[in-house]
Amino acid sequence: MDDAPLHRLHEFVRPSSEELAALRNAAADRLTLDRKQAIRRQGDRVNEVFFLVSGWVASCVDTANGRRQIVKVHLPGDLLGVPSICLERAAESLIALTRVTADAIPLRSFARLFEEAPRLGFAMFLSTQQERVMLMDRITSIGRTTAPRRLAALLVHIHDRLKLIDERSGESFELPLTQEELAQATGLTAVHVNRTFQELDRMEIIERRDGRITLTDLSALRDLAALPPRKFVREPTWLGSD
Repeated sequence: MDDAPLHRLHEFVRPSSEELAALRNAAADRLTLDRKQAIRRQGDRVNEVFFLVSGWVASCVDTANGRRQIVKVHLPGDLLGVPSICLERAAESLIALTRVTADAIPLRSFARLFEEAPRLGFAMFLSTQQERVMLMDRITSIGRTTAPRRLAALLVHIHDRLKLIDERSGESFELPLTQEELAQATGLTAVHVNRTFQELDRMEIIERRDGRITLTDLSALRDLAALPPRKFVREPTWLGSD
C-alpha cells in the first residue's frame, strides 16, 4: 500500500505514521482487474473491504428487473465496499471501469484498526459521513433536477475529486465511462445522455474529444449543476488531541 494515494485519510484528521503503517499491515492481498471485472458482486458474502490504489470503480446496485444504478464512482484513495460490512451479503457490486489495482483488507484486520489506530478510525468514520452527504446531494440531483443539471453535477463532482488526488490536474480529464454507464449514474437513458452532452457542447461549457472531457467554463458548469455549497470541518475541535 506504499504506492496508494492517502489523501482521503488526511481530509479530517492527520493520522500518525504508525497509524498509516497499521493500515498498510492490514492489507492481505493486492488485486489487479481489467475493465468490466468485478471486485465483488451484489449478493456475495462480505469478508473484506478494499482500498483502491489505482483506477476507477463503479459501485452498482442491480434491480429485480435487471436495470443497474451506479450509486458511486470511486477514484484512487477510496475505501470500497464499506456500506456492506453491516450485512451478511453485499448490497452492491464493485465493477472496474478501468484497469484497477486494489488492496483487500479482511474485516477482522479492518476492525483492529479502530483499536490500534483510533484517530485513523475517526478519519475513516468522518469520511463515510462525507460520502453520505455527497450521496444525499446525488439523490437530490437525480430525483429533482433536469438532465443537464444531473450531468453537470456529476462532471463537477469528478473534477473536484480528481483535484484532491493531484492539485496540478487542470480542467481536462479522461472520462472512462461509456454513455450507458453515464446513464446508469444519472438515471437517464444513453440516448438522453448523448443529447445532454450535445446541449452542454452547444452551451460551450464543455468539450469532448477522444474520450476526454474539457470543462471549458467551469464556473458556468458549477452554476448549472447547482450543487449546494458544503464546507466540511477539518481537524474538528471535539475530536481532541493525541
